[in-house]
Amino acid sequence: MELRSVLGIFTSVFAISTTFLNSLIIMAILGRRRAYYRSHFFYIIYMVGAIIDVITLINSHTLALFPSRGLFLDFFLASTTPGRVFLFFAWSSRTCQGFTNFYIALNRATAVVAPFSHKKIWSLSYIRAMCFLVQFGISIPVGVYAATGEVYWVQAASGSWYIQFFDIPSTQRFARFLFVLMCCFSPLTIAAYAVLLRNFRAHTTKSTGGSGLSDGDTEAKNEQPLVNLAICVCTLEIFYFFMYCYGFVMNANFELPLETVYVSYFVVTDLYSGVPTYLLLYFSTSIRQDVSRLICPLLN
Repeated sequence: MELRSVLGIFTSVFAISTTFLNSLIIMAILGRRRAYYRSHFFYIIYMVGAIIDVITLINSHTLALFPSRGLFLDFFLASTTPGRVFLFFAWSSRTCQGFTNFYIALNRATAVVAPFSHKKIWSLSYIRAMCFLVQFGISIPVGVYAATGEVYWVQAASGSWYIQFFDIPSTQRFARFLFVLMCCFSPLTIAAYAVLLRNFRAHTTKSTGGSGLSDGDTEAKNEQPLVNLAICVCTLEIFYFFMYCYGFVMNANFELPLETVYVSYFVVTDLYSGVPTYLLLYFSTSIRQDVSRLICPLLN
């Protein structure tokens, strides 16, 4: 079995399991302990991110993977509309995911820098509304920009079909537009990441010191798993940023085969959209308990 087929099976299984777990996480946050989760904006951010991740995975594994596998070609090749819909959701959701990771980092960074006013700040309705207004107010136009460009269906050497921008200059313009957008927000994420890393080192030093913990230290210890989660998410975001710089900016002439680009896109998108789900289950005891309560009846 060729590597492309193995990756296709792996990403499909991973996407299905991740979508199932994300659905359980959303149900848990909206379930019987929703008052607790609503009081912690961190979980609201993560829930919105989980919804976006589900949309991303469904979009990738239907509107892009189906034509690449030769499925429903009469429908897909009849017009560029399915391809445009794919581009809209692919790039609007990608932008939304970047904002989600930034908000997660910012939320935890403020918890570290201003622990006594952190909850009060993030409980303000206008702060919460502004976060999502900015997130979707920027992400949706990015998706519209991608979907309204000149595109066409192209067949790769293996016989797979993919949607593609009309020419290299069009692709370069869109890639550089995204690069400028990412350069505006990635430094902010990296700055929050630096604050979190500093806190992680301080927490590690204090933990090995063996001294007694005050009430404030106990509160910080209880919050530490979410800080560790934010560090992992930021690492993923920064990795994606540098990979994007190489794949779409440094490779200015787009000499990579189209199929290689799309296969890489499928793998990276699935990991980028799926890993935060498993990180949340690993680091958050409350989410893990509530998801277990939901899944146990299904197993029985």
